[in-house]
Amino acid sequence: MTLHLGGYTQDQPTDRSGWGRVDYDPTTGFGDAVALPGPAAPSWLVRIAGTEEGYAVSEADGGSVVRVHPEEGVVSSVDSGGMGPAHLALSPDGRWLVASNYVSGSLGLVAAGEELELVDELQLEGDGPHDRQDSSHAHQAVFVGEDRLLVCDLGADRVPELEVVDGALRHVGEIVLPTGSGPRHLALAPDRDDLLWVVGELDQTVHVVRRKGGGGDGADGDGAERGGADGDGARRSWEVVQTMTTAPEGPGPGETTTGGIVVSPDGRHLYVSTRGTDTVSVYAVDDDGLLELRQQVVTGHWPRFIGWVPGHEGDLLLVAAEREGSVDVWSTDEGLLEKTGHSLAWSAPTWVG
Repeated sequence: MTLHLGGYTQDQPTDRSGWGRVDYDPTTGFGDAVALPGPAAPSWLVRIAGTEEGYAVSEADGGSVVRVHPEEGVVSSVDSGGMGPAHLALSPDGRWLVASNYVSGSLGLVAAGEELELVDELQLEGDGPHDRQDSSHAHQAVFVGEDRLLVCDLGADRVPELEVVDGALRHVGEIVLPTGSGPRHLALAPDRDDLLWVVGELDQTVHVVRRKGGGGDGADGDGAERGGADGDGARRSWEVVQTMTTAPEGPGPGETTTGGIVVSPDGRHLYVSTRGTDTVSVYAVDDDGLLELRQQVVTGHWPRFIGWVPGHEGDLLLVAAEREGSVDVWSTDEGLLEKTGHSLAWSAPTWVG
């Protein structure tokens, strides 16, 4: 299979793109990585199904969303709708891209396709007690349907719920996280619409978030603090029901921040990376979504990104250690991680898939 790579390029020659690809065989490991023409600092990519092309955010020169071709490089580019885009989400129907602009705390809605077009921008508002929470900082958007998405706002301890309506982003509700947690990324429970998990970057935590009243599309009549309108206009209410540390032995030396999060396809195990302690935590998930720590493994320095090897979801986990400059593959045995010995050197990796 062919994996694509994204990463930072601040310390690289000015003509080097951070986009690359590498062949990977689950038995023999990685081939030789090849740098591809593309933008500087493509920190997050989205593969275009059935092609070798992709969409990416570039953090260079303020921020842009680009379409990249492995031979032609950037074939279309548009402003990301803010400054410092850290994440890019593609709608299930392939129609929309949403860029999460960390620096400006805004979302950019881009019409996907051969020619990209920025059609709307939405500025988030809020702050928190941490010195990195002076204002909103959008870090990730996740589609939960064709036109509905959740956004992690690290700066405001909120997960706003948005809808795409007539080519515009509309704020319809939000989930409130503990003060000072700094929500970075989230994972949706497979085959459920009442459960998700959110990592708190700033306090090394993972939060279990459940819809009040259980599963299905039932509304909670109290209309309390968490909310989003469902199809019939009722309110959906959410609450944090458990908070777990990702650093049970305490923070590592210097800065310690939580990074990536993924869930197994059967929903029985959750994986969270923590930078500073340089670990991946493995949690068992019960029927209510509650977590129990089963394992912590030591990774390369600064595991910014974790994700499944495409086609091997639940079996092979990719760990991209940004400051180590490495991508490692771990296998799973009944949910627990084991080293495969497969490792790739790549400068400042921030995305693999």
